[in-house]
Amino acid sequence: EEPAGILAVTADIDPDAPEGTPLTYLHGVAVRDDTAVPDELDTLRVAEGTWAVFGASGPFPETLQDLWAATATEWFPSNPWRLRPGPSIVRYREFTGDTASCELWLPVEQS
Repeated sequence: EEPAGILAVTADIDPDAPEGTPLTYLHGVAVRDDTAVPDELDTLRVAEGTWAVFGASGPFPETLQDLWAATATEWFPSNPWRLRPGPSIVRYREFTGDTASCELWLPVEQS
């Protein structure tokens, strides 16, 4: 399965990079390889692999910030997985500006 709908994608950053390191940040949608994309739009090819998917709903941006923190302080330390190269993806299922229902997709591999 792949994320659908409005996506926020962060790429080209080392997980251990210091704050302020340049990165790629795009808003868009997922499309298949054979989909025609206008030349004026940026594309980011995402390799197949395993993803950890976390969902949350609530006040925005606090809920998303708390979700990121929980993956780092709770989920990763208690599971045999680590981040692998690839973008992080936030899928917005619903967004009103003040609240959001979203999924955080992180590329992972067994450690």
